[in-house]
Amino acid sequence: MELKDFIKIRQDLKNERLEDFHIVGDIINLSKEQISLLQNLEESIYEIKDKAGKIYGCEQLDQLLYNDISVELASGEFPNYFESFSELIEKHPYSFDLSDFYIHQGNITKYEDDHALMNSYRNVLELIAFLKKIADNKNETASGLELYFHKIGESLILPISYTVKDLNKSTVEDVQNFIKQFSNELHSEDRKKLFVNDLVDFYSRKRRDFSIILEEFKQIKDNYFHSLDAYLEGFSFDKIKTSSVIYFQEISDKIHDAIRKVSSYLFAIPVSFLFLASRLDFEAPSLAKNFMLLVLGYLFFILLRKIFFKNIKESLDSIDKEIVRFQAKIENVSELNEIKNELEKDIKGELLSNQYEKLKLLKRITCSIIVALTVVVFYIHWSVLEKSIISLCETIIIFF
Repeated sequence: MELKDFIKIRQDLKNERLEDFHIVGDIINLSKEQISLLQNLEESIYEIKDKAGKIYGCEQLDQLLYNDISVELASGEFPNYFESFSELIEKHPYSFDLSDFYIHQGNITKYEDDHALMNSYRNVLELIAFLKKIADNKNETASGLELYFHKIGESLILPISYTVKDLNKSTVEDVQNFIKQFSNELHSEDRKKLFVNDLVDFYSRKRRDFSIILEEFKQIKDNYFHSLDAYLEGFSFDKIKTSSVIYFQEISDKIHDAIRKVSSYLFAIPVSFLFLASRLDFEAPSLAKNFMLLVLGYLFFILLRKIFFKNIKESLDSIDKEIVRFQAKIENVSELNEIKNELEKDIKGELLSNQYEKLKLLKRITCSIIVALTVVVFYIHWSVLEKSIISLCETIIIFF
């Protein structure tokens, strides 16, 4: 026996009615095709009669060719056949996994994926599966399903039952996309708790009827998304605020470290050059010694410019870039305006700028000292240098 044969005979019945869970109807002008179908369905045929009320077996149907007959069918042989959508809901109220099926009322088959009532039914089943998953407890018996939801100080016991009328009024749609967010690893459990809390609050003002969810599901979703936005906004704000405190401490430590370096160099560098200057011979000047000290001064100057000053500049630039990145991160958070202003005015505009100015001053002082040291050395030995320069020039002239 095949479901398609049963469907064809069921569709051909006239004056059909249900009697003791059997389908009774008339076939007008019995055809050869219908005889073949009835013979294939022999196990599901309860009774066949002619107009006079005489009973026939399937093997005798050839005698009734082109006659009107009455047929009584037992649909119980086909668990995937449903006389009406109500029967489908009654037999599969919480899940439906049949790969092939037929609902006579509406002629609905597995191929009619765009059937409005069937789509509504599938969405409701997905919603029920989701509610069962997030429920704190559930009680499923032959008489029905009850889901238990709890929040602090309040609870909800929700019996799950619905009708075709409820499906027609249902606003439940796109459930799969709605449910996906609860599988998100980020705040997954918190999201579920938020939904349960909103669901309990929603029913606190209404009767405990599952059909209300179907009719007002859009409102329930809107309530949940408002709660989620508030939760995420509070979470993000607290997180940024906390990280801001840590960040300010780190930035302050870095800037003060740069201040210590600049300050130490600001005093150490002049002292170092003064030490070199103090070693110069003035009374009985030694050209070799003084020029050796001048060379050491230039080496020290190069070391400062290429390493120490460069390191300080890179450190300050790195701090400046960090501040710019953090400003971009909190730019659209209005609650952090005070922090943004402090970053721009106090940290970047004053403290950091001062360090750049001190670094420039330090470079100018270093250049001034090395120039002064050079002038002093050349002044002390100018007479000797003058003779050497004149002698060198004469040699060059003679050579050329």
